[in-house]
Amino acid sequence: MTWKEFVYQQIIEYCNRIGSRTFSLRDFYTDKKDQFREFRPNNFHILEKVRQQLQFLRNDGLISFLDNSGHYTLRGIELLEVEKQEIKSIDISKETPEKKEYIIETYVRNVNWAKKAKEVLGDLCLFKNCNNTFIRDDGTRYIEVHHIIPLCKGGEDGLWNLSVLCAHHHKMAHFADIKTRISIEKFLLKEVKLRL
Repeated sequence: MTWKEFVYQQIIEYCNRIGSRTFSLRDFYTDKKDQFREFRPNNFHILEKVRQQLQFLRNDGLISFLDNSGHYTLRGIELLEVEKQEIKSIDISKETPEKKEYIIETYVRNVNWAKKAKEVLGDLCLFKNCNNTFIRDDGTRYIEVHHIIPLCKGGEDGLWNLSVLCAHHHKMAHFADIKTRISIEKFLLKEVKLRL
C-alpha cells in the first residue's frame, strides 16, 4: 500500500469515527500519528509526509482544502457511515422544508462611487501582474469594487477607500487569514493613494 492510499484510508476511517467530512490536519494527525509510525517506522518526518499526501489527495479531487488554517473536507466517497444511517432514518415522503426567518442589518453602499472607482482606477485588478479577469457579453471587463476599510468598520464611500480587484483577490481581501488581510489593506490604501 502506498503512502497516499494509507493516508486516504486513515482519513475515511477518521471521518467515519468523528461523524464529519471536515477535519483539521492537527486533530487528524494527533489522532492517527501512531498508525503512521507503525505504517513506516523508519520515516522520521511523518507530519511532513502526511502534508505531502494531503496535497496529492487534493490534486486528485479526493479532499479539498478549506482555509489557511489546515482544514480539509473529504470528497472522494459518496457517503460516510453516519450519513448512510441518517438517510435510512429519513422518510422524505413526509418531510417538509424547514422555514427560517432572518432579520438582517446591512450597510448600503453608494453605487455611484463604485462607478467612479472603475472610471478612475480602471478595469484591471490592482494587484501587480494579475490578469484574472474576463470579458462579459456586453464587451466590458469584469472587475469588482472593494471597500478597503469596510463600511461596517468605519470605512467610507469615497475614492480613497475603494479599489478594483478581480474576484479572487476580492475574496482574499475578505476571507484570507488576518495577517494577509492586513497586508492587502495596507497595499491597497497605498496603491490607491498613488493612483489618485
